[in-house]
Amino acid sequence: MLSSPKATVIRHSSIETKASEIPNCDVVVGDVVNLHAGQIVPADVRLFRTCDLQINESLLTGEALPALKGWEVLPQEDASGVHLGDYVNIAYAGTLITKGKGYGIVYAIGMKTEIGKLSQALGGRHIENRRTGDEGKQSKYSTIVFVVKRVLGLYNTSPLQKRLTVSRIWLTIDLQD
Repeated sequence: MLSSPKATVIRHSSIETKASEIPNCDVVVGDVVNLHAGQIVPADVRLFRTCDLQINESLLTGEALPALKGWEVLPQEDASGVHLGDYVNIAYAGTLITKGKGYGIVYAIGMKTEIGKLSQALGGRHIENRRTGDEGKQSKYSTIVFVVKRVLGLYNTSPLQKRLTVSRIWLTIDLQD
């Protein structure tokens, strides 16, 4: 049976402090999350305590190796040139913890996480690319060219495969004469 990923959160109330395991979708901003190896990060988390924490962020950064995370505060000198992978004190939603453990405070959930922003950007691009008028005609022409190339075996192939396909087409035409 498949189950949703779970997160261990520590919630404070006026009566008690309680650690509980809840589905990732129930995590809210302000929750303190206990992170450990093998777990998927439930939300964007600002780390405040780590022990040899390594996270596979290839989903966002494309890096093949897991990133070593820490709790140190980064200087705010020039935040505009800093990339997602450079934030060593942040664990991003949807990434996989490969080693170690840590604690952090949730600061973004859902579509406000970095993966959510990426998803919106990719989804919005589809809507913005709708064409009208002359651009629509050009789009129809390119669709027809794509279908013809695909049928003839000329689309998305190597130069050698293209030459062989063209030779095959010419041989077929010559044999019919």
